[in-house]
Amino acid sequence: MFIFSYWFSRLVAADPGRKRLKTASKATISVITAVVIMLIVLKAAGSSQITAAILSGVIGLMGILVVNDETTKAKKVTTVLVALSSAVSLGIGSFLSRYGQAENVFLVLLVFLSFYLQKFGIRYFSLSMVAFMSFYFASILHVTFSQLPWLLAGVIVGACCAFIYNFVIFKDRPSNVLRSSMKSFHIQVNLVLDLIIELIQKKQIEPAQIKQYNRNIKKLAEYARVASEELGNTDPHDIWPGVTAEQMRLYVFDTVMLLQTYSPAIRKLSELKAFNHFDIQQVLLKLVESIREAEVLNENPTHSLTDAAQHLQELRQKLSELEPQDERYKDWLYLIRRIETISNHVIDEAYELQQAIVKQEKQPQKEAEEQEDEEDNDEEKGLKPSTKKSIQAVITAVATLIFGSFLSPSHQYWALLAGYLVLLGTETIGSTFVKAVQRSVGTLLGAAVGFVVASFVSPGILEVTLLFICVFMAFYFFPITYSFMSFWITMMLAFMYDMLLGGVSESLLLARVLDTVVGVGIGLAVSALVFPKRTRDKITDTSVEYVAALKEFVHTYLHRFTKQYAFANLADKGMELEKKLKQLHVDSDPIIKGFVGRSRLQQFLTVFTAINYYAKHLVASSTRNEAFYKEAEFHGVVKEVEEKVASNFTQLEKALRGERGTYVYTLEDVRQKIEQSLDYFDTSVQSRNLQHLQLLHNIYYVWKINQSVVHLAKDLGAEEISSED
Repeated sequence: MFIFSYWFSRLVAADPGRKRLKTASKATISVITAVVIMLIVLKAAGSSQITAAILSGVIGLMGILVVNDETTKAKKVTTVLVALSSAVSLGIGSFLSRYGQAENVFLVLLVFLSFYLQKFGIRYFSLSMVAFMSFYFASILHVTFSQLPWLLAGVIVGACCAFIYNFVIFKDRPSNVLRSSMKSFHIQVNLVLDLIIELIQKKQIEPAQIKQYNRNIKKLAEYARVASEELGNTDPHDIWPGVTAEQMRLYVFDTVMLLQTYSPAIRKLSELKAFNHFDIQQVLLKLVESIREAEVLNENPTHSLTDAAQHLQELRQKLSELEPQDERYKDWLYLIRRIETISNHVIDEAYELQQAIVKQEKQPQKEAEEQEDEEDNDEEKGLKPSTKKSIQAVITAVATLIFGSFLSPSHQYWALLAGYLVLLGTETIGSTFVKAVQRSVGTLLGAAVGFVVASFVSPGILEVTLLFICVFMAFYFFPITYSFMSFWITMMLAFMYDMLLGGVSESLLLARVLDTVVGVGIGLAVSALVFPKRTRDKITDTSVEYVAALKEFVHTYLHRFTKQYAFANLADKGMELEKKLKQLHVDSDPIIKGFVGRSRLQQFLTVFTAINYYAKHLVASSTRNEAFYKEAEFHGVVKEVEEKVASNFTQLEKALRGERGTYVYTLEDVRQKIEQSLDYFDTSVQSRNLQHLQLLHNIYYVWKINQSVVHLAKDLGAEEISSED
């Protein structure tokens, strides 16, 4: 029963905000509606132009998928322009069809524009993409002027369907997306808490349990990123009156930190036999269970946080009863205190949210630090990336047209389409290679399965139903893996060919697979030979961006200790670091999946992951509000730490770029002064002594971050020096 409940919850939470479901549903229904309406119109007019119905479905699909402007108003304008772009492209295509190679020249021009115009905004890319696909459609069907009126009618029907489903029936409701995202987040939180309860109850933790826990933690971090992004689009006050975006972000961040803290702490507690102390085990169980049962965002919760607060107080009481000097306890007491501290943060944030919802009073938003987007004034030498990509695309288009005409003269544009798509959205040789392999494998499997299924299914309602299922599955799984999308698209084409041509031959599907392999192969070759961008160069760029963001993050954190009333929205900055770390993993994926150099890169990523973990602990610091130290002596220490750590970040950026002569400060001497000598401050005043202890706590993870930075820099050739040098 538990396994069924676990996987049911996993399925419900698998699509945060239900974005994939909504997009795939809109696209599929738009295609179905456009095709059905056009078929009815054609039948009423006594026309047999079934290609017009197919084109109507294509435009109905693209009107959903390629319109990605930032505002609803801009999306509506782009949707109208999509119809215009398609109509113009079809008209030019029908005109050029009589002039031999002229249509190939125009097709190559559209390929160039679809890549080059991306730098001017997403709308221009969308319109170029629709123009390319429409001209591609006209070219493979050899559209003539006599067919053009019905095709234009199909374009209008498809665009209208896309407009209606995008902005009337399935119009954007950011509040619903945020609500659904938070629901997925809480489901995943409870799944992880269930696993934690199991770990506490077990006398011996199995490696398989740890792997399962880590997988669920990764999922939770992803759901937290989705929820955080939605908080940037929607004011949570519209859903939960009284709640601010800042409160919600901090609550989400603290919850993730709590669960990330639990795993290593509980594992270590289990190894140290801490759970043999029955009272500690039972109090921890009650604490976790009460946190799990709390209904934080419910206006009338049946389970409040009062129980969690009571159990947290019980845990503190148990800790006070245990003597730190006792050999039986000293090795694991600090782990319990760590759990107690972060649990306290989560309960406090959750309680604030509950109280805000109950009172339903709009809380004033703290004004974030004004940050102006700094434009990069450093002009990139040579051609811009969009121009380089456009040239790559043109060369690929010409080469695939030439090879395609020899491989399959009747379907010479298949190879072109494959080469075009494999370059789309890829920046490096490695990412192009991964996408090329995914498309080839997906096409091969899709062709094989599609051929077998089509041979057993007669053209009719069943085959049409399967075709639309393929459309839905392709775009539902597209954000997850490109291979799945290629698989379902190829199956869809197999059914389409079967209906249009009266059957699917082995030679036709073999040609489809061969053209795809040739197209992606040419695209990969061009990516590697013409203006190549190595995967490692991209990893370097992303790493430097991460270090720069981390430098600002640590500066903001330390700045609070020397400047009174300094506001620090560390939760937002922490989420931004999380996004950049994820991008670093994505950029490294082609090498990690390969064999050459992946071991060194994995170590590199491990250190960055550790740095990110330490940075999140700074957000989870017990000093949440004002952390200003009034004593000048503290200012001097913090200032020295801030300057030296900032210098290390700068030197690491240089080392990542391959510069020589870099150096980093160990800061061990500064740390020893602070940690080992209370005489470093005037301890005759009790308040100073207390501030000294607070400082030790507040900058502990700054040391951990600096140690990791020093390790990375030294590994890249930097010299290690003392802070006194």
